Amino acid sequence: MFTAFCLVAGASAPADEKSASAVVEALHDSLLVMMKDAEALGFEGRSAHIAPVVAQSFDPRMIAAMATGTYWKKLSQEQQEQLTGALERLSVATYAGRFNGYSGESFQVLSEQPEAQGTVFVNSELVKGDGEVIVLKYLLLPSDAGWRIIDVYYLGIYSELGMRRSEYAAILQRDGFKGLLGALDQKSADYAAGLLR
Repeated sequence: MFTAFCLVAGASAPADEKSASAVVEALHDSLLVMMKDAEALGFEGRSAHIAPVVAQSFDPRMIAAMATGTYWKKLSQEQQEQLTGALERLSVATYAGRFNGYSGESFQVLSEQPEAQGTVFVNSELVKGDGEVIVLKYLLLPSDAGWRIIDVYYLGIYSELGMRRSEYAAILQRDGFKGLLGALDQKSADYAAGLLR
């Protein structure tokens, strides 16, 4: 999973003063603000709200490299930038599409758990209005820009990055690079149209 580190960032750089937990808390706080005003904002407003937060919280280039595995090395710099941009747009669309209302939800950051290669898991929970608890684990990597999220584990075990790797590998094999870009842009459009949640 971590082989892409050497392809993108080299050795891990020290994180800035902002802790890994603080990055996750800032994302959660922004999501709650967006959720509480979701209807008035609409999809475009929610996208505009969360886009800078996604840029400050995630490392889209690392995610793109890890999601495509060894295929990443075969891409030109322009293609890498295109893929990184498409994935960042999809992340924004996903948050804007899924977090489209508020029913008393809250987030709680519970702990940090050091992992390999200098990464850290931030363990957290989404507590729904009815009391149901959804476990969310964020994997963060230190960089020159500070801690950045590179994966999210839904229910604490289902890796978003792992699911993307399988999906993207199949698309690349079947439709090539242009096919993957088209699939990512289509998924973003489907969130905007309310076809995905």
